[in-house]
Amino acid sequence: MEIVRRGIEAAIRRPKPDFATMSDLFDPDHEFVSLVDSTLEGGSHRGMDGYRDWLRGVEATVQSRTRLEQVKEIDEERVLAITPTRHRGRSSGVALHEERMAAVVTVREGKIIRTEVYRSPEEALRAVGPAD
Repeated sequence: MEIVRRGIEAAIRRPKPDFATMSDLFDPDHEFVSLVDSTLEGGSHRGMDGYRDWLRGVEATVQSRTRLEQVKEIDEERVLAITPTRHRGRSSGVALHEERMAAVVTVREGKIIRTEVYRSPEEALRAVGPAD
């Protein structure tokens, strides 16, 4: 779980993510699935370049402040990371909304290989399915 804690903290660091730490903790072919991808496009972003591209697209319109609230083990490979996030319009500065978002993070062989972001911890756990 410590790998996930450090990885998420590096990814949400602002004004820019800690890409050096992310490169150490994330698999080079890491798959990042964002809310927009999972609900509208059905795609994902691969590796650090994919994450950077996604982040640039988001930051063009919205300024977000995210904090890591908690990490919980789901099973031997997956961890739930709860990340409350406040959104503000980039141009207007108007507060848009706050969400208690969550990510299901998959770790294999000591590297983060996949991160799936959901609108709530409950939604993330529903997507994972019932515990065995």
